[in-house]
Amino acid sequence: MDTADNQNNQETIDGYVKEMSNWSRELAKELAARNDIGPLTDDHWKVIEHIKEYYQDYHQGPPILKLCRDTGFTRKYICELFPCGYVRGAFRLAGLPRPAGCI
Repeated sequence: MDTADNQNNQETIDGYVKEMSNWSRELAKELAARNDIGPLTDDHWKVIEHIKEYYQDYHQGPPILKLCRDTGFTRKYICELFPCGYVRGAFRLAGLPRPAGCI
């Protein structure tokens, strides 16, 4: 997918949101569909919102173990919610920038 195919050029070529201010629930739903995550449930939104809040406070996404403690979800369950990966799935849907060193 090239940048021209992305909704209003809001995303980078690899599907991360360019600016967090461009993030919306609709964009997250679209990204979920494109990443084979399926319809977003209340549990997806709980993870996404927690990641967004943590990022606003610390300027980085939460370590997965912190997320597990804060949400009460297991690592396995988070991986089931975001089968394409915690960073690639959850961070992307939360509108976080691509982490440095992420391949």
